[in-house]
Amino acid sequence: MKTKQDTHIIACRNESELTIDKAATYSIRIVGYLDEKWSERLGGLKIVSTCREGQKTISMLSGPLVDQAALFGVLNSLYDMRLPLLTVECLEINEN
Repeated sequence: MKTKQDTHIIACRNESELTIDKAATYSIRIVGYLDEKWSERLGGLKIVSTCREGQKTISMLSGPLVDQAALFGVLNSLYDMRLPLLTVECLEINEN
């Protein structure tokens, strides 16, 4: 049976495998609405926007990117659109 500590150790080991030239799956959350039509321009990431009553709309982009240069391209595009970042998370390192 895995403990919480074991899970953390596995996650840390996985993080050490990440390099700037490895493919990985990312999750990016931003403030604002982003239409799904932007997916192709943003590295093919899936875009889901949610709005709760009385709160700002949050959009989440998720999916694989070929390397961190592609990630920076997506982040630069979001910056150019003036969409504030909430989180950028590496979910999984993809095997090439």
